[in-house]
Amino acid sequence: MTEVDKKTSYNRLIEAIFTLWEDGGGEAVSARQISVTASVPVSSIYHHFGSLERLFLVAQEEAQGRARLWCADRLAQLDGLSVGAAAFPAFFATLVDDWATGQRPIAFAWREGQLWRTESEAAAQVRADWTLLWSAFWRQACAHFGVQSQASLIEYFFDNEAFTHMIAWRRAVDRAGLDEFARGVGAWLTGHPVPPAPWRDFARLEALSNAPDAPEHDGTTSQIAEAAAALIEEAGPSAVTHRAVAERAGLTLGVVSHKRRTKAELLQVGFEAVYVSAVGRLHARTATIAQADPEAALDGLADFMAASLGGRGTDALHLGVARDPALRHFGLQLRYLRGTTSRHLLIMLRPDRPDPSHLEAALMSAFLSAVGRRHADSAVDDARVAIHADLAALVALL
Repeated sequence: MTEVDKKTSYNRLIEAIFTLWEDGGGEAVSARQISVTASVPVSSIYHHFGSLERLFLVAQEEAQGRARLWCADRLAQLDGLSVGAAAFPAFFATLVDDWATGQRPIAFAWREGQLWRTESEAAAQVRADWTLLWSAFWRQACAHFGVQSQASLIEYFFDNEAFTHMIAWRRAVDRAGLDEFARGVGAWLTGHPVPPAPWRDFARLEALSNAPDAPEHDGTTSQIAEAAAALIEEAGPSAVTHRAVAERAGLTLGVVSHKRRTKAELLQVGFEAVYVSAVGRLHARTATIAQADPEAALDGLADFMAASLGGRGTDALHLGVARDPALRHFGLQLRYLRGTTSRHLLIMLRPDRPDPSHLEAALMSAFLSAVGRRHADSAVDDARVAIHADLAALVALL
């Protein structure tokens, strides 16, 4: 094999990983899939990289390199610009849209890097490097708009909205709703009232009217759903097989296969259970701190979030809906019904403010999701302190 052929083979393998991350998810990637996608022998993987993990690591480094170039280009376009915070929302919305749609393969790579939770130090370093990349970018970008003191909060809003915007419903509505979200962020940054959000209100009503009925499973199917959800939380969607679900649920393989014939059906009931469980836990915790004063409510929320870190189910659900047409029925609800519980939390944390709008509730939900994602690698006690500080910073801003 010539040097040119070797380089071509190497590059094909990297691009194959990007394709598979976007189309199916990293946890399901096998050496055979990579070989077929790259049109190179399986032996090339081990010749160039030595192991699949090393290939994943190199692909993550390549994704981060491309992301840095993208960030540098966006910063270069701000050269000479020095404007007030009023100009920030348009920049934020444009950035999120370009990242989630124009840079989609890298966007999936970022999320796969966040979900890559092996015991490997290399995987932990990948996650840390993504955090450093975005922190550095937002510090520089925010300086152009005079909001550099709020860069860390803005980074959280970007983290989650860039994730949510990967889920497509109706392009025109999604883009207009993103603009409204960005204006909401701008209003919070500047202390102004959050403006109306007619596009998001429309989408929310559509989501409510089209929400699927709560699944009414028999006892056996409920066991299957709970087992699939537990596997998704612990090890990701690739862990969901008929045999693994049967073992986890204490059922026979034949019973599981009869109830849910395909892996797609297993994942569907598993994702339903992930969603219901996540909402239920937050509702329950909200009820326990509902009568607390704002500071006690802040402590209680930080405790709850720190104790809940590490699960991958909700993020896996978002990625699954973003990439799999069979799961798109979750998309409208995930994008536009978020915030019901967060609205109550916002009232608890700042009872002196007017009742929050649906847009403000969505802002709060986005912030909380990103905070949990950021501190997922931390020990519980360290996470509690960091989460408390993040929440306190937001409360002070409001």
